[in-house]
Amino acid sequence: MIRDHLLRLSILTFALLLVGCGFNPTFEKAQAKKAYDAGDYADAAERYNAVAEYALYDWEARYYLGLCYLELGEPIKAQGQLEQALAVKDDSRTWTPRILDALAEAYFQQERYDAMYAFLREAIDQRGTWKDFARQARYLAKAGDNDGAASAYYKACFFSGNNDAEIYVESADFFESIGDFKTAVQYLKWAVYIENDYPGIDDKFERLGVVPGPTLRVQPPEPIDPGDSRIPAL
Repeated sequence: MIRDHLLRLSILTFALLLVGCGFNPTFEKAQAKKAYDAGDYADAAERYNAVAEYALYDWEARYYLGLCYLELGEPIKAQGQLEQALAVKDDSRTWTPRILDALAEAYFQQERYDAMYAFLREAIDQRGTWKDFARQARYLAKAGDNDGAASAYYKACFFSGNNDAEIYVESADFFESIGDFKTAVQYLKWAVYIENDYPGIDDKFERLGVVPGPTLRVQPPEPIDPGDSRIPAL
């Protein structure tokens, strides 16, 4: 009897230890990412939320939780999580721009356009990278401010150091979308100079009525540091 009681007690103690130590945030985040990638944002949000409550400073869990809330149409909740993620991860070359992108989307989804404009401007004032200008361009365009978007796209390209053809192609797509085909072609010519075999760029030229060829490569304006007022005209 005593031996059986001790055995049951040992099993119960082991079970309690498993319950007490059963939450594995690394495993839970991996499961959450699988759910997120599969488009099951509700399940992913539940898992990421559990991680965030377990580890208050886990910026990655809060970032993805914010993304889940954006997908679920809950931008206010998204903003709260993303702001907490940014408070921890505010100096990463890779992750900080992504968090800022998501925050801009949270403002946009709330239709808080004045707050969004101020947020975009603050990011430029504080960081001033070409990615900050690109973000401003995208959301000015989404809000219908085409003139502001055009200026921001040009600055984004100009400050990019001519190392990223993608922002030039994105700019070309924007100008094409507003019917400014001449400017769209100009941006594509700059993009080709940076990356001659950019995927799909020949199709873009042809759609704009231009025959692709080596003569289309045009060197972009020489880049200078962001914040310099000597930005050449297009």
